[in-house]
Amino acid sequence: MNLQSLYAPVRLGEAAVVGEHCVFGYPKEARIRAAQRGESSIGDPVVMGDRCLVFNHVIVHEGTRFGIDCVVEDRARIGYGCRFGDRTRVVHGAYICDRVQVGQDACVAGFICDATVIGDRATVMGDLVHEYSRPDLGWWGVDEAPPVIAADSIVGFGARVVGGVAVGPRSYVAAGAVVTKDVPPEHVVTGLNRHTPIEKWSGRRLSALIAHWSGQSRA
Repeated sequence: MNLQSLYAPVRLGEAAVVGEHCVFGYPKEARIRAAQRGESSIGDPVVMGDRCLVFNHVIVHEGTRFGIDCVVEDRARIGYGCRFGDRTRVVHGAYICDRVQVGQDACVAGFICDATVIGDRATVMGDLVHEYSRPDLGWWGVDEAPPVIAADSIVGFGARVVGGVAVGPRSYVAAGAVVTKDVPPEHVVTGLNRHTPIEKWSGRRLSALIAHWSGQSRA
């Protein structure tokens, strides 16, 4: 079987730039399995908006769409059926699974599990993962609820958000923190589910960011 014949079409916007050794339109597993059974189909196209910039060694699976002015850095892997809003950046080495929804002006790295939702202007540098509580049902036997990261929130380096939890708007998950419970809006999370409202946060390092968020709230 010629796998390349299954690749989905690609549509590049005006002035979009693609680096070396990139793969666009890679077929999802279900279509590969169907082709093994002799069933043919055409995958949904990959769409890159105007002025998008894709670096080197990037893999983008079928049906994924980018808005305008997006950047995908080296060695990122993006699954099928994802959506990225305008001016979003995918950071070097990010592993983004299938059907992930990312808003505008966001920045995404780390490991992002299937069907995660990331809001406008959010930054995710850590990992967003499923609980994986029913491996007995097989890899495709269960569709677990994913994390939801609201607009203007931040997940720091080495942090991990586990399962179908929500991180509220203008919240900050500190580097190395672990989140297994919902985070209310405007909270800082440290350690294991240690939530502190931003108005009670005494740390100097986040003072400028908190002041910025307060200005947004008054606007």
